[in-house]
Amino acid sequence: MSSTRHGNVASPKYEVGKVVQSRNFEMSKLELTVRQKLEAAGVVLHKGRSAVQCDFDPARGNWPIITPDLLLKGAKVAIEVDTAFTHTNVENDRFRNKLLADVGWTTVRLRLGGLGPLGEHDVTTESDTPTVAVVAALVEAVGDAIAGRPGQVRHVPKAIRPAREPAPKSRLGAVAAHQYVENGHYVSWTLESGEVLRLVAMDRGHYLAAQHGHDAPWFIKRLSLDGIPRKQWRGQLLELLSSMGDSEFHGVSRYPWGDELFVGEHASAVNVYGKFQIGCTSWDATANIDGADSATATAFMVGSEIAAELHPEAQDAGWTIGNFSAVSGYRGEYQRFELVRGSIRRGHWATSVDDGPEVG
Repeated sequence: MSSTRHGNVASPKYEVGKVVQSRNFEMSKLELTVRQKLEAAGVVLHKGRSAVQCDFDPARGNWPIITPDLLLKGAKVAIEVDTAFTHTNVENDRFRNKLLADVGWTTVRLRLGGLGPLGEHDVTTESDTPTVAVVAALVEAVGDAIAGRPGQVRHVPKAIRPAREPAPKSRLGAVAAHQYVENGHYVSWTLESGEVLRLVAMDRGHYLAAQHGHDAPWFIKRLSLDGIPRKQWRGQLLELLSSMGDSEFHGVSRYPWGDELFVGEHASAVNVYGKFQIGCTSWDATANIDGADSATATAFMVGSEIAAELHPEAQDAGWTIGNFSAVSGYRGEYQRFELVRGSIRRGHWATSVDDGPEVG
C-alpha cells in the first residue's frame, strides 16, 4: 500500500482500487432481486456487500471507500441499481462513477423508472422493475464492460400489456332474501333489451314469480330449487333464465295452479285478498258465505254441505283452514278464519328440505 500523504491527511486504509469489506450490510429487496437474476444468468458476483478503496478526494480531503450495489468477481466492474425515487442527485452518481473510474473500475448503472443514462454502459427503462428484457440488456452491458469494449446505452421500453377485455357482466344479478315476501328471494335478471327485472323465487325456490303492483308476485314457472342448497341456486337460475325469451317473464296466474285459492259454489265469497302468497306460514282472512256455520281443515260447511273448499293444489301445498268463527258485524253475519300452512306436503310440493317430512 502506498504511504503517500496529501498534506496532513494520512494514507488510505487499503490499497487503492482494491475490493474491501463494506461497513454497509444493508441490501434492498430490489438489489437482491437484481443479484439473483444476474447470478441465474451466469454473472459471478462478490458475495454480500463489498466496497472499493478509492483514491484521494481533494474536495473532501479524504480517501473514500465506495460501496456499489453489486461488484463482479474477477473483473473491475461495479453495478448500481438506480430508481427514480432514490436517485434524484445526478451529480452525486456521476461523482461516484468518477471515483471508481479513477482507480480502474467501470460502472454499469441500471436506471429504472425513466431515469436517463449517466455512463456509456448504462441500461435505461421506464419500468420500475427488472423485467426479463431489462436483465438481458444488463447482462450484455456487463459483458461489454468486462471485455473492455466501447459501451452503448441500452434502452428497454416498458412492455405495454394489452388491455384485458372486461368479462361480460352476468345477466343474473343479486339473489337475496326478500324483505317483504315471506320465504321469498329477490332475483335480479337483465333482459336482452337491457331492462332489469326484479323477480321473486317464491316459497323457498318452488317457483318463479313477477311482481304485480302491490299484490303478491304472480306465478311465471316452476323452479324446483327448494331441495337444492341455497349456494347452488345461481347456477340453476342462470341456466333456466338464459333459456327464456324476454316475453316469458310475465306473470301468468296468481298461484301456480291458476287464479283461485278456493273452489266450489261459494268460492267467490271467500276474501283472501291480493297480498296473500302461498310461501307464507299463516294468513288471516274472512268470508261472506250465507249460513256457513263450521269449517273442516279444507272446506267451509253449511250444515252438512260443502260451500267452498281449498283448491286441491293448495291442499297439496300444505294449506288448511283454522280458527274458524261465525261473527256478526254492522253489515251482518260473516266468517273469520286463518289459513295455516302445515308441514304436510304432497306431489311436487313435497320436495322442500326446510318444511318438514316429504309426503308422496
